[in-house]
Amino acid sequence: MPLGDSITQGAAGHASYRCQLWWKLTSSGYRADFVGTLSTGYLGANTCSSLWFDRDHEGHWSWRADQVLANISNWAASTHPDLVLIHLGTNDTYHEQTEDSTVSELEQIIDRLRVVNPRVKVFLAQVIPTSGAMLSLKLQSLNQRMPSLAAAKSTEASPVYVVDQWTGFNPATDTYDGIHPNLLGEEKMAERWYQAIREHL
Repeated sequence: MPLGDSITQGAAGHASYRCQLWWKLTSSGYRADFVGTLSTGYLGANTCSSLWFDRDHEGHWSWRADQVLANISNWAASTHPDLVLIHLGTNDTYHEQTEDSTVSELEQIIDRLRVVNPRVKVFLAQVIPTSGAMLSLKLQSLNQRMPSLAAAKSTEASPVYVVDQWTGFNPATDTYDGIHPNLLGEEKMAERWYQAIREHL
C-alpha cells in the first residue's frame, strides 16, 4: 500500500513514484500487488508507460496524518496490505501541526494497520524537501524523529524501516513546482523505496 498525500497520489499528467517502483519490482521478478481504495491521480489519471501498471494506492491530495489516521482502519480492512510505504508529514508541517502530534498520529497509523495485519511491514519515509526554506527546515526536524519512532514501534513480527527520501533530493531539479516530484524526482523516490523493499523482503 503506497500511503500518503499528493506526493504519493500524483496529479493528472504525472506518473507518481508508483510507476517507476512498479517497473523496478516487476522487472526484477517480484510479483507485486499495489493496494488501496484509489486508482487515479489528482484531477485525472496518472501517466505511466509501464506494462500492466497497478494503479491502486492510498495517496490523498493535501491530506495530513490526522486525516489519514481517521480513515486507515477502513482502508486497511478492505485491502489487507502486507507492506505499507508511508510518506506523510509535508502537509502537517505546512499547516503548522506540531511535530509531537504528527509523530503520535504516525504511531497510531501503524497501530491500526497492525489490527488488520499483525505482521505488516512498514516502510516509513523521511520525507522529501520542498523549495520553501522554512518549510524544509521544519520537515528536516520532523525527519530527524523518524529513526526513534521506528525503533520504538518496530517489532519482530511487524518491523518498521526508515527510508531516507530526503538525502540527495533537490526540489530545484527534482520537482515541477517545488513540492511534487517530476520524472527525475519520481525515479529517485522509486529507487529508495525499491532498495529498502529489496533489502527487507
